[in-house]
This record gives sequence, C-alpha cells and structure tokens, in this order.
Amino acid sequence: MAGSRARKILIRTAVGGGLALVLALALAWVGRSRSGDVVFYAGWLLSALAAWELHAMKALAGRRLGLALVPALLVTGGLVWMRTHPVVPCSTGFRCGGVHPVLLAEALALLALLLTCLRIGAGKGVPLGGAGGLLMAAVLGAWALLPLPWLGHVWWSFGLAGLVALLVLSKIGDIAGYYVGNAIGRTHPFPRISPGKTTAGCVGSLVTGVVAGGACVAFGLLPEGRLGVLGGCLAGLLVNLAAQAGDLFESWVKRRAGVKDSGKWFGPSGGVLDLVDSLLFTVPVALLAWPVLFPGGWFPDGQPPILPPGSG
Repeated sequence: MAGSRARKILIRTAVGGGLALVLALALAWVGRSRSGDVVFYAGWLLSALAAWELHAMKALAGRRLGLALVPALLVTGGLVWMRTHPVVPCSTGFRCGGVHPVLLAEALALLALLLTCLRIGAGKGVPLGGAGGLLMAAVLGAWALLPLPWLGHVWWSFGLAGLVALLVLSKIGDIAGYYVGNAIGRTHPFPRISPGKTTAGCVGSLVTGVVAGGACVAFGLLPEGRLGVLGGCLAGLLVNLAAQAGDLFESWVKRRAGVKDSGKWFGPSGGVLDLVDSLLFTVPVALLAWPVLFPGGWFPDGQPPILPPGSG
C-alpha cells in the first residue's frame, strides 16, 4: 500500500513538473508576443475541454449537455474572431478592438445557460431534474464557461506579471496542500465531498498561499499598493481560499456525477477540469479584489503597455 501511494505521488510530481514547464514556456512565449489575445484564446480552448468533460460525466452524460455547450462554444469562436477584427471602437474601460472580452464571455454564458437549462429541464430520470436542475444548469454553465476566458481580461487589466502571480497563487497552495496532507494529514474535514483532503493539507495550503502572496509583492509580480507586502498576503489569502473552494466545488460535482476524475488526460492528476478547478473561482475573485488591494498599481494610465489589435 505504501509503495503504491509513493508511486502515485511520484507520478503526480512528474506530471505536475512537466505541466509546469509547459506553462512556463507558454508564458515566456506570451510575454514575447505581448498579446493578451493569445491568453484569451487559450482560456477559451480550456473552457471547451472542461465543458466537454463536464458533459461526459456519468450522471450528466444522459443529459446530453454537449448539445448545448458545443454550439455555445462555436458561437463564442465567432465572437472571438470579431474581437480581433474590430468593427466598433471601444471608448471606455479596457480598450479592445471591437467587442469587450467580458461581453464575449457573457454572450457565451447566456447562450450556454439557456440551451443547457432547456436540455436539463427536458430530461427524465437523472438526479438533476425540475427547478433544481435548472438552477444547477445555470451554476454549472457559469462555473465551467465563464472564468477561463477571463484570463485574457486579467492580462489586459494587470499585464503578464499579474497573470503569472494569479497562476502561481492559484496552484501553489494546491501543491503544498497535496504534499503536506500526504506527509502529516490525519483528519479529513470533508469526507463526503473530498475524502482525500486533510485538515493539515488545507492549513498548509493556506499558509503557503499567504506567504506566496507576500513574496509576489516582494519580487515585483504584484505592486505594493497601499499595504505593501501585507496587501500581497491578503491577495494570497483571498486567492487561496477561492482556490480551495474551487477544488471542493469540483469534487462535489464529480461526486454528484459519480466519477472520481473529470478525465484521464494527465493520469493520476485527472483531466482538464481537475487541473483548472481552482482557477474557476480564483479568476473572478482576483478581478474583483485586486483593483481594491492594488488601485492603479499596474499601469499608471490604466492601460497595459501593448494594447490588443485595433485599440488605437
């Protein structure tokens, strides 16, 4: 048993290290290109993969959610094309060539939620029917489809440094919690939702997130703002709490759907949804909280150094 557990930890470490290297290379390439559009497209693609995994989960598979999610994603692809081929100047907010990135995500969500609600409401014999099923459809649709395209919005708002800080703070606590939990975890605070999560792992994750937030300010990934390093610690605290909540919410969805992992793309690490679950909560939290903690801290004129195409 111990050998099997150690082997699983080793495999997850190797997979995680490989993914971290790929992400670092991708961020370096994005930094050289100096374009937030790439970030938006990547977030949109990850949303498509996550939505498909959600559609394929056992108890949800009978609902044929793909019939709702796939057309919604295709429509969003057309809107993405409109964003890079501007037809309407953007006069306020984050300047963009045509359609505001948040409006793109909202259009996707509205269409997906409408079609998903219709599909779930029409289903029979699956434990998500009736009014509760409609509400759950709205929650799942917004959860899976909205936040990842907003990564582009993080770039346009806070630049590459802010994007890197968000990714680090979203995942470093998860990594620390995994190793601390396996090393000294004994009690399990959420046995019905996430049996493998331990109290020690949760605390280790939180402490690591707070320290990492302060380090992000100290090393210049986050601006000093009004509170300096303390502001970074608060940012790390909020992002970590959101990341742990995102992980728990995805675990609840998987338990409700009757699956252990969202997919098998990454072996013991699961599928795409398993990897991005924390971001589905941390992205909106960062977009709401960081402008308060670090007002005007990224770009003195409110604009990133290189604007999206057509923003002139």
